Amino acid sequence: MHRLDTRGEICPYPLVMTQREMKKLQPGDVLIVISDYPLAAENIPRWAVEHGHKVLRVEKVGNALWEIEIEKASVS
Repeated sequence: MHRLDTRGEICPYPLVMTQREMKKLQPGDVLIVISDYPLAAENIPRWAVEHGHKVLRVEKVGNALWEIEIEKASVS
């Protein structure tokens, strides 16, 4: 399982950072993105689904903190 901390980053950086990190992963690998930017909890899962990845979880884990868990697709 891989983790990416995007706290302190605003649009479009959490998504851009997620895209770059996903390219490094192998199919079936899981990435947990941590973000304190509310729109990232919408934009990152939407992007993941559009590119065939599986969104395993989007969870608010703090006052203004989200974890987005994505499994890399076999083809991206």
